[in-house]
Amino acid sequence: MSDRSPTRPVPPSTAPGARRRLAGAVGATASTALLLGALAAPAVAAPADPPHGAADLNGYRSVGYVMADSRVTRDFQIADLVRTGAIEDLTHINYAFGNVTADLVCDIADVPGEGDPENDYLAEVSAADSVDGTADVPGQALAGNFNQLRELKDVSPGTKVLVSLGGWTWSDHFSEAASTPEGRTALVDSCIDLYIDGNLPEVGGRGGPGAAAGIFDGIDIDWEWPVTGGETANARPEDKENFLLLMEEFRSALDAAGAATGEDYLLTAFAPAGGWNAGEGGWLDPRLFDVVDFLNVQGYDFHGGWVPNQTGHQGNLHPDGDNNWGLGLDGALGMYVDAGADPSQINAGLAAYGHGWFGVEDGSQAWQPAQGYVGTKTYAELQALDGESFFDPELGASWLYDGDEWWSYDDPTSVTAKAEFVATQGYGGAMWWDLSGDHRNELGDALGSTLRAATPGPGVAAECAVPWYGSGVYTGGDVVSHGGTEYAAQWWTRNQVPGSSSAWQQIGPCGTAPDVEVQPCASEWSREAVYTGGQTVTRAGVNYTAQWWTRGELPGSTPWGSWDPVGLCA
Repeated sequence: MSDRSPTRPVPPSTAPGARRRLAGAVGATASTALLLGALAAPAVAAPADPPHGAADLNGYRSVGYVMADSRVTRDFQIADLVRTGAIEDLTHINYAFGNVTADLVCDIADVPGEGDPENDYLAEVSAADSVDGTADVPGQALAGNFNQLRELKDVSPGTKVLVSLGGWTWSDHFSEAASTPEGRTALVDSCIDLYIDGNLPEVGGRGGPGAAAGIFDGIDIDWEWPVTGGETANARPEDKENFLLLMEEFRSALDAAGAATGEDYLLTAFAPAGGWNAGEGGWLDPRLFDVVDFLNVQGYDFHGGWVPNQTGHQGNLHPDGDNNWGLGLDGALGMYVDAGADPSQINAGLAAYGHGWFGVEDGSQAWQPAQGYVGTKTYAELQALDGESFFDPELGASWLYDGDEWWSYDDPTSVTAKAEFVATQGYGGAMWWDLSGDHRNELGDALGSTLRAATPGPGVAAECAVPWYGSGVYTGGDVVSHGGTEYAAQWWTRNQVPGSSSAWQQIGPCGTAPDVEVQPCASEWSREAVYTGGQTVTRAGVNYTAQWWTRGELPGSTPWGSWDPVGLCA
């Protein structure tokens, strides 16, 4: 299903009394009786196991940036997405970056600063670093990262791969390229030719017409920033209108390309968290929301080395008073919805790195005096430190204190809180900058496991029954949806995937089972509280009932745990 529809998608209602497709209370409830009749229908053969595809994140997106040079600078290979299991928690990959060159077009020029053909498609990847275990050899038209992305799509054919244009360093020519109708057309046409049609420059015997065809499913625009500028001052007041015209032209061109190939190409963008950037640059204009499939909103770098003498949160979920100009991820996302974007179009940006300060005496609090700024470290580097971790549940912010160093970062606890927020507010998902920083997919797993355990995301059709939850305890007659199909449990079952187990009988496509009203939400789960069998809590829009005594176990976090998901709630 496309992430973009002719009209903006409407997320499922979560208002009190709203109706959703729901299995009973995923246990013995009055609704079970309503659903038993479905079992009397003629049996429908269960489908064969579906091919491995994009991650099933319960209707949410997880977008991860892959840096072109991380294979060299961090020894992070595209194959690592498979080795660590990260591909199971990703729906989209943004390859960073493509360049708008000094010629004002998309090109992979073999000129320092103008392109990176070596990492993109020239470098021969060894068998050990290859997705399919086969080494690149001389004579291949395509090697390097592009070939690895192609191999990754063979492993996970549902994963969407986009090329991200610009970024902090390569946004310096956007303003001039977009300044005239002729310039916009030349830029858009060149990007389609290079990345969608796959016509690569011939360098060192590689590349050529169609060499990269079929790798990229769309284009992500990372123009930092129209009007206000970024690393360079190459910006002008008319950027706002030119940016919107450029995005509209990209949309038209991608749709035309899709009409020719039968594909639905995506157009996305990396959007700022600051109201001054967003408002002046055109990011809050409804014209933008009409043409993009989704926006990845920056949810980090709220605080950093530009304030070297004070620690602070770089990616807090909620504002911390007047600190950071009142910035918080919730406000950054809400700014776009208030401007007219559908919540389902908005992804929350998350960081797999942290900002650090040294000479800090009190590590237990934020906003402490510091002697200076350390710099940044990836989450992989930070989790290896022997420091003390802290989390403020009121702010949704984590930090680490190691020696006299104070680090603001995302860890699994803060990621879980942000994922729960995304789910309960009807947002489309989340985005990572960047995947090379996530140690063994610890952060990606926290995001993915939370979204799978949450109320269904905007990508789940409203007529579907409640999704199958791996931690659910189901008895005969309970109905769930999985992969667009509804299933009824034949008998008691837990952690058996519908469609791949005889415990489930396929009863039809979404919409076959009757409606059941959403339950009222119970009290929020508390990590500190002790629960006994029969007590019910809510987490991320789902009610869970304890099966036995439990304390500290996050509902939905383990398939054989204490908690049974008993229904969606509002």
